[in-house]
Amino acid sequence: MNMKPRLTGEPIMRILCKTSENLVGYLYQWNNGDVQPAWFDGAIADVRYEPFFQAPEQNPADPKAPRPRQQGLTHLEKA
Repeated sequence: MNMKPRLTGEPIMRILCKTSENLVGYLYQWNNGDVQPAWFDGAIADVRYEPFFQAPEQNPADPKAPRPRQQGLTHLEKA
């Protein structure tokens, strides 16, 4: 376990039941590098992890045009 405090976390994978394929939780990664599952109705033993799909790098209206860049969250640090 990391000694730095956990301040922010973001979901990095879905947790799915292997038998039913139902979504049973999310796997979170914290700002300090720790990873932690967040279960909906308690932990389940027989699960699989599925990463979130990344958005395509192309603009769907024009595949040759680059996608607009989203502003990062660094501007919030100065607020």
